[in-house]
Amino acid sequence: MLYLFFDIWQQFMQGFGIVICYAQGSQVLTILVSCILSLAFLNNASAVSLIVQAVVGVITTKKPKRKLDPQPTPINIVRKMTRKTVLGRQLVWTNYDHLPLAMLLENNGSTVILRICCESNMVPQLSGGELPDQYHLVEACFKWGELRAEHSIDSVQFSLEMQVLHRCYQDRVPFQHVSVSYLFLQMGGRNDPLTQITENLRCVAHPDSKIELPAFDLASLMNPFGSSFYSYTGTYDNGVQVVPTMWLINTHIFPISSEQLSQFGALCGRDGNRIKCNARQEQPLGNRSVHFNFI
Repeated sequence: MLYLFFDIWQQFMQGFGIVICYAQGSQVLTILVSCILSLAFLNNASAVSLIVQAVVGVITTKKPKRKLDPQPTPINIVRKMTRKTVLGRQLVWTNYDHLPLAMLLENNGSTVILRICCESNMVPQLSGGELPDQYHLVEACFKWGELRAEHSIDSVQFSLEMQVLHRCYQDRVPFQHVSVSYLFLQMGGRNDPLTQITENLRCVAHPDSKIELPAFDLASLMNPFGSSFYSYTGTYDNGVQVVPTMWLINTHIFPISSEQLSQFGALCGRDGNRIKCNARQEQPLGNRSVHFNFI
C-alpha cells in the first residue's frame, strides 16, 4: 500500500535529518555524509535530488522560536489599511492541472494534511507576481471551527481555511516558504471540488490514520489566481511544524455546506476528543504591513 511507502519514507527522512543536524556540528560527519551523497548521486541522480530536497525541508523547519515570534499568524486584515501594490506580472501556476501519481490524506492529530507524489519534473510550482523564484508545492492543511477559521477580513470570520505550503529550494531568496490561503464560508450549497476531501475524511477519523485518494488535478481544488490577493509575512503551522512564510491570501470567498464543515469537526485529535476547532488565536499585526496586490 502507498501509505506504507509514505511511512517508511517519513521515518527515513526523520532519521536522516537527525544525522544531518549532528553533521553540522562535526567536520568528520559532514565529510562522511557528503561522501555518501556523492556515491549515491553517481548511481541515481534524480533520487538523490529528491532526498536532498526533503532533508533541506526537515532542517529548515527547525527554526528557532525567536525568529518566529515577531511575525505571528493569523491576523485580521483591515482592507482600508492595506498597502496597494501594482504587480509587474500575474502569479503563474505550473503543473496544477496535471494528475499526480498518488495523493495521500492524513490526520496528524491536529489537522488533516493533503500530500502528493509525482515525477520530479511535474511537481506543482508557483511563480510570478513579486515572488523571487519558483516555489514547489509541499502540502496543504486545513483549519476550521464553527465560529472561526484563522484569517479574518474586516473582522469577518470564516468557517474553513485551506492553507497550501510551498517551498523554494534556492538559498538566496528573501523567504523560503510561501503559503496560499483559501477562505470558506458556511453557506447553503455544497462545495463540489471540496467533496474530493470531505467524502474521505471518515477514513482518517483517528489520529495517525492515512488514506490514498483517487488522483485529481489540484487546480480543481486550489483555484489558481493571478492577482487581487493580500500578502504579509507570518507563520505556517500544521500542528507539528512551524515555519516562517509569506502569506498570499485569495480574496475570493468559497462556499462550504454545514454538512461538509461537520465532517471536518468529526475528526479526532490525540486526546481522543473531536477537533471542533483547530484555528490559532488572532495575533496583532505589529509593525508589519499587509499588501493588496493587483494588476
